[in-house]
Amino acid sequence: MKKLLLVAILATLSFSAFAQKGAVDLLPKIGYQTEHKRFLVGVEGRYSITDNIRLAPDIQVLFPKDHLTGMDVNINVHYLIPLTQELSFYPFVGGAMLNNRYSNSGHTNSFTDFGLNLGAGLSYDITDNGYLDFQFKYTIVDGKDPAYFTLGYGIRF
Repeated sequence: MKKLLLVAILATLSFSAFAQKGAVDLLPKIGYQTEHKRFLVGVEGRYSITDNIRLAPDIQVLFPKDHLTGMDVNINVHYLIPLTQELSFYPFVGGAMLNNRYSNSGHTNSFTDFGLNLGAGLSYDITDNGYLDFQFKYTIVDGKDPAYFTLGYGIRF
């Protein structure tokens, strides 16, 4: 029992150390969704848990098209693979909540779907605190399965 308690305390302290050292990024982005052929704007936060693993929650607003407006909320886990000093590749997996609202001639209908994100991205450092980011994401949702392409500029704090 004492050993288990000691291991739990050490694990908590080591996680706290990572959390205090973790880099925080903010990434405004623009993009395109293939399913309804809509453009989007969004913002993503990134928090490095370790040197190679980070959490990346984001929110995206999809512009109206054919009376359909959307807002997606995602949480992804990236695994960073440095390719060069400035270039990194990262596959990721995560969860998605897709919210859409159809509104036409006074009739509205809203619906929310949950799905699984699979994707990959590239980040290219431009300055010490800034980088360009390109990302492709495929969301597996019951019968819809949209793909997203986004381009953003990340800022490290």
